[in-house]
Amino acid sequence: MASAGIDQVREWILARHPDRESIEPDENLIESRLVDSLSFVELVYTIESASGVEIDFDSIDMQDLQTLSSIEKAFFTPARLP
Repeated sequence: MASAGIDQVREWILARHPDRESIEPDENLIESRLVDSLSFVELVYTIESASGVEIDFDSIDMQDLQTLSSIEKAFFTPARLP
């Protein structure tokens, strides 16, 4: 079951791609161009807002931001939530 936080991230991405109705949990967001270099910073802020966790841009692991599954695991698991 997906957390409410990851649902917010999914909705944010879908709002920028009205031609899409869904995103597969393991779909690569960057390769599929759902997130590009211009929207990447906004994605990070959306994750911060949804999770309540501050993300240090200097220590971002790109693997954590590749898919909705990796975002959920990195930022919405109980150990990471405040």
